[in-house]
Amino acid sequence: MATRPSAFVFQPSSLDNIEQIENYRSGGFHPVSIGDSFSRGRYRVLHKLGLEDSQLSEASNICNELRILQYLNDSTKYYPACEHILSLLDYFTIDGPNGFHACLVSPFVGPDLAQISYTPGRRAGSRRLRGGLARKFATQVTQAVAYMHNRGVAHGDLNTSNILIQLANVNSWSDKFVYERLGFPVMDKVLLWSGEPNESLSAPEHLVEPANLSDLEYNCIEEKVVLVDFGQSFMLQTPPPPNEVGFTMSYCAPEVYFERKMSVWSDIWSLGCTIFEMRAGRQLFESFLGGPHEVLLQVVQIIGKLPEPWWRSWDKRHVYFDDDGKPKKYRLNNTDLSTEQPIIQQIQDIGSPDNEADADEAAAGTTILPGYAPAEPETESIFEPMGVRLSETEVEVFGDLLQRAIRYNPEERLQTKDILKHPWFTTSFEDARSCTDCDV
Repeated sequence: MATRPSAFVFQPSSLDNIEQIENYRSGGFHPVSIGDSFSRGRYRVLHKLGLEDSQLSEASNICNELRILQYLNDSTKYYPACEHILSLLDYFTIDGPNGFHACLVSPFVGPDLAQISYTPGRRAGSRRLRGGLARKFATQVTQAVAYMHNRGVAHGDLNTSNILIQLANVNSWSDKFVYERLGFPVMDKVLLWSGEPNESLSAPEHLVEPANLSDLEYNCIEEKVVLVDFGQSFMLQTPPPPNEVGFTMSYCAPEVYFERKMSVWSDIWSLGCTIFEMRAGRQLFESFLGGPHEVLLQVVQIIGKLPEPWWRSWDKRHVYFDDDGKPKKYRLNNTDLSTEQPIIQQIQDIGSPDNEADADEAAAGTTILPGYAPAEPETESIFEPMGVRLSETEVEVFGDLLQRAIRYNPEERLQTKDILKHPWFTTSFEDARSCTDCDV
């Protein structure tokens, strides 16, 4: 007979991508159920779009996000870039069984870019945006970041999970249309550890699996993105103290990791990583296990040896590299423990997983995901047809952009105004190659 861990009150849910149920407690999450209404009936819960399963410090992030959004939205002059920054429609508070909660109301937007690119069972990079659309989205995000910087604000957490695609005609969606497109909520009854039904007011009667927004039809979305999640944002004149710096490692500038210093320049590093991911469909610095060392390994492989004092501060450097930052070799077979993989090579490899993905699916007898068939040229899709590689011209131009944005010296990185002027944003690159024309 299983014994209950002392901290557990509820049985674990059988659903995927669910919040930590034990956070339904005093000082924790407010219980929300499908059909609930808020703010005197003005808002009604139809479905669940996602989750933010952070610890209780998230409450301060919400207050910070409210302050930043109010500041950014408070302008008597129209700026086109504001269309790509989340709008704050309303906010209200709830005094519930688990405490006091602040709630922000924003427009209903669609899937984030990470969600549509990363699909279980497919190789990273084999599901990516059309080249022209990736440049369009990258332009919109850079415009949004430039507007923030001009207003004296840094985002602080730029990554593809915080870039959402705008839904088309969403204000006209009926309840019926929502469920036709998103499906009905999948729920799991909340049970106490003993197996008895939960009768406590601190937790909801059911947990709800988030809706899958990644497979929405092309006519349900617009070619427009919105930057969200301003919980880590800050005024440039008052950056966060070192003990309050938060970051996502795959997008983290080295000065943030080693010195806990955030600035407009750390935003530029993250923006460069994000733009690469928009075009490639995969992260530039991938974190498979979530630790910092695997990311730092890739940073050195791609950019080169870290400058001092960062290099000596990285205690795992000698596992992979010699004192000059060159990859070490196994003693037994003289094989590189790590390899140099410069940015140009990373760009040249965009599209290379396509043939491998085709072979994997053929061997497994599976079919390609809906909306990502080897698309006929006239088929409307946000995704690039399989087998398309970047042209030599785009490789060169895109490489120049990234090499100037992702640099160790923060002040050598391009400013947003210079990024927007870069030819990668304004060139069509229609001479993209099929994999059959490439050396793969």
